Amino acid sequence: MSRYGAEFLSQGEVCAIYQCLEGHIHLRYRTLDITMDANDFSQVADVFIEAARVLQQVEQPVTEELDLENMDVSTKV
Repeated sequence: MSRYGAEFLSQGEVCAIYQCLEGHIHLRYRTLDITMDANDFSQVADVFIEAARVLQQVEQPVTEELDLENMDVSTKV
């Protein structure tokens, strides 16, 4: 049991997610504690998942090679 009277659903070094005895889901980050219902939590989780996916794509090295000899570089006026 946590000091909040509920089991943690997930926790890391700087954040945790737990459900309090009133049924609210709490996202705790450092000193910030955001309370939401299950529907809001699902939407927030989807946003976090999408952001993590985008960040992973940005951090991956580009492996595509450009064929500069065959590239159309005509000037547009």
